Amino acid sequence: MLLRLYILLFLFPALVTCTEDSGPLPVNLELPIPKSYIIQEISSPIKIDGIADEVAWENAEWTDFFIDIEGKKNPLPYYNTRVKMLWDEEFIYFYAELEEEHVWGDITERDAVIFYNNDFEIFIKPNESQPAYAEFEVNALGTLWDLLLVRPYRRDGPVFDEWDVNDTQIGIHFKGTLNDPSDLDESWSLEMAIPLNPLKSIIRGSTLAHGDYWRINFSRVQWQHEIENGIYDRKKDFSGNYLHEHNWVWTEQSAIAMHRPEHWGYLYFSEDLNQEIETVPLEDQIQYQFLFYLYRMQLDYFNEHKRFGEFKDFFNPLERYFMVNGLQLSARFNTLETGFEIKVEGTSQQSIIINQDGYITKSQ
Repeated sequence: MLLRLYILLFLFPALVTCTEDSGPLPVNLELPIPKSYIIQEISSPIKIDGIADEVAWENAEWTDFFIDIEGKKNPLPYYNTRVKMLWDEEFIYFYAELEEEHVWGDITERDAVIFYNNDFEIFIKPNESQPAYAEFEVNALGTLWDLLLVRPYRRDGPVFDEWDVNDTQIGIHFKGTLNDPSDLDESWSLEMAIPLNPLKSIIRGSTLAHGDYWRINFSRVQWQHEIENGIYDRKKDFSGNYLHEHNWVWTEQSAIAMHRPEHWGYLYFSEDLNQEIETVPLEDQIQYQFLFYLYRMQLDYFNEHKRFGEFKDFFNPLERYFMVNGLQLSARFNTLETGFEIKVEGTSQQSIIINQDGYITKSQ
């Protein structure tokens, strides 16, 4: 017994040295990567009537059917939704098909809270390195709520309801009837033409050319309904509270939160079908997602502790590098008096830095 103790005491320093020399183990993460869509430029006119019967629409690709906003953790939507997109020098065009057995709506005031009805929503961010973006919500009546956000709600971004894109065109078409509970409907479709200049002006000096990309996502808000005296309304529970809505999206948000633009899809502008589009490399997309993974972690920490955290507040000091979707990355935190910066570095691609308000800079 005494001999065994001597042997263990002799070997212990070697075991410690071996553990230290082996270096830190990586933190392994698997983050969702947004979907992408190539939008084709057109030269022929589009009639905005809710019916996609032009040749340009026939040649446009559909998006995937929408999924739950939180992704695969929840069941697929019980109604299908999908979108097509086109553009020209003046407008960006959207055509959406929404399966629906009961098409209804009662909000008619411009810039009202449209998502209190079943609605279709478009979120557009012209520059992924700056926090400003636009949102458009439309119900089955064609009532529009268009708004500009300087930065997301999570950073107390001011919302400008008075930002109106007055030349926006909306067309609605029904396969069924509107506000008639006596029958079952098949679907409603939405066609929109949104002027490009107001969208480009969100970011000063913004232009569009072949291969440029924006960030975009779509949301469908779907309520359970009840009918009283032939009138539709959102369904309530026994206490008189409205039941929670369903949120269905094109590319997942990983939370019930549309205002996380880092999860929105990539929208690549094409001027020529025969000219190749250079898309954002997967490594850069992973790096971008990891940057915002840390960014959200920092904001959550502030909400709980009323201060921004340092690296040691989130990770063991030995956790110096990360394997994110199989890509090796490293991170640095810099806490400032009024905010923070987070820097993510890769093995080959450029480093990216984000500050507390979501502004991103890049460096080699």
